[in-house]
Amino acid sequence: MLFRKTFAALLVIGALTGAHAATPGHEVIPLYDGPGGATCDYFNVGGRVKWHHKRGDWKDINGVVQGPAPFASAIIESIDKSRVIEWDLTALARRWLKTPEANQGVALTAVPGRAGGSVYFHSREADDPQLRPRLVLEYGDNSRQTVAPEADVHLDCSTVQPLGKDKLLLAGRDTITAMRFVLNASAGDDLRRATLQLTTNAKQYGNVIIGVYELDPPAKELPGEPQLGIAKDYLLDRGITKDPDVLMATGFESALWFSDWSYVSPTLTFGTLASDDALGFKPLDGKALRVKIPHGGNVGLDLGYDFKGKTGSEPEEIYFRYYLRFADDFVSYVDGGKLPGVSGTYGRAGWGGRKWDGRAGWSMRGGFARTPEQGNPLHDYVTISSYAYHAGADDFWGDEWVWDLGLRGLLRRNRWYCVEQYFRVNSVGANDGEIKGWIDGELALHRTGVRVRDIPDIRIERVWMNVYHGGTSPAASDMHLYIDNVVIARRYIGPMRRD
Repeated sequence: MLFRKTFAALLVIGALTGAHAATPGHEVIPLYDGPGGATCDYFNVGGRVKWHHKRGDWKDINGVVQGPAPFASAIIESIDKSRVIEWDLTALARRWLKTPEANQGVALTAVPGRAGGSVYFHSREADDPQLRPRLVLEYGDNSRQTVAPEADVHLDCSTVQPLGKDKLLLAGRDTITAMRFVLNASAGDDLRRATLQLTTNAKQYGNVIIGVYELDPPAKELPGEPQLGIAKDYLLDRGITKDPDVLMATGFESALWFSDWSYVSPTLTFGTLASDDALGFKPLDGKALRVKIPHGGNVGLDLGYDFKGKTGSEPEEIYFRYYLRFADDFVSYVDGGKLPGVSGTYGRAGWGGRKWDGRAGWSMRGGFARTPEQGNPLHDYVTISSYAYHAGADDFWGDEWVWDLGLRGLLRRNRWYCVEQYFRVNSVGANDGEIKGWIDGELALHRTGVRVRDIPDIRIERVWMNVYHGGTSPAASDMHLYIDNVVIARRYIGPMRRD
C-alpha cells in the first residue's frame, strides 16, 4: 500500500494544465463543488460554463448520452432508516485505471422508468466522517484502499445556488448527485473490486432505484486549424491597410496612432509600450496599447471609430479584429465588465441601463465575467462574452452571451488571443440579425435571429473600444490588459500571419 500511496495521482478530470479529456482534442475541467461550482444549469457557474443538458450530463453503460442503462443500480426502499448503500463500480474503475483521462466522475440519479422517489445521502461535508461517501478499492494482494471524493454536489433546479457545501446529497427522479474521486495510478491490473458506498439519511421520499452513470461534463476544445482571412496575405499585418476591404488598421507603433480613431476620451489609464516585465507582459509585435482599470475606478479605455465620419456612411455588417492579452492582475471578485465591440447607440439608447430601442439605439460590446474564486479550476481564466442590448432583452440591461462554442471564450491570463467579431443588423421588420465571434480563428459564438432596429436609419455606428469595470461597482485593485493589431474590415480578417 505504501507504494500505491507514494505514486498516487489524479486520474480524474485533470485541471486545465494540459491533461486531455476522454475525447481527443479536448481539455477537461474538474467537477468543482465550491461556491462557484456546479448548479442545475452550470457545470461551473464561476466560469459561466453551462451543462449541455439541464441538471447535468452523463453517459450510460452503452455510451449513450443521457442514456437509461446504468453501470450499476441499487434498490433503496423507503423505510426511513439510515444505512449504507453499495454499487459495484469495478468495471468502471478498471477502465479509469487503464485510461486515466476517461475518469471524469459519476452521476447518480433515478433509473428511468423505475421507482421514482428520491433519497438523501450524507456528503463529504458530513460532521461524522463515517457517514461520508467513499470508494472502496480491493486489490489482488488483499489490500484495501478507501478513497474519499474530491468533490460532490447535488444539482437541484429549485435553486440557482451551488449546493456543493451541503451536508446532504439528494438523488432521485428530478435530481442528480455528481462526484469525482482520485484513484491510485500504480494499481495497474490487480484491482479486484471497486465499491461505491453512500450512507442514506433517515428521511426518504418513496422507493427509488438509483443508478450510477459516467459523468460527461463540458470540455474545452484544444486549438485546431484556424480559419484564415484577409490577414493571411500580410505578414505581421504589414501593409494590410492596402487591402480594398480593410477600412482601418493600427498596431499602435506610431506616436500619432490616435488619429486612426474618431475620438479618444482623455484619461490617464492607457498608453503604448513595448515591455512591461512587472505584469508578465510579452509583446505581440512591437508596441501594444496597455489599458489600466484603476483601483476605485471603472473606466480603462473609451475610444471609437465612427463609420460615418471616417468613411461617409454606416455599414449594415462589419468585421472587427483585435489581439487581447489579460495581465496577471486582471482579477475581479467584485464584478465583470465591458470589452471592445460594435454599437449603434447614437447617444440615445442601448447602453448603460438605457434599454434597447429599435428606433433609437443598440450595442454589442464585449464583456468579461467576474473572476472565479481561488480553488476554482477556472480561476486563472477570464470568461468573455458579448454584452447585447437588443430586442430580446427582458429589462433595461443587456444580455450576456458567453463565447462558449468549444469553451473557447475561456482565456488564460497573460496569453495573446486573436479576438474577432462579426455583426450584421437585421432587415427592418425581421429578426434576422447575426453575430459571430472567433478566438484564434475558431468560431466561439454564433447567434442568429437577432433584432436591433425597427427603422433603416439605425445601422452600425461605430467600433467601440471600451474597457470598463461593472456595472457600477468600482475595481477593487488595479487591473491591466493589452490590445494590439486592430483591424476593421468588410470581410473576415482572421489571425495575423507570422511567417
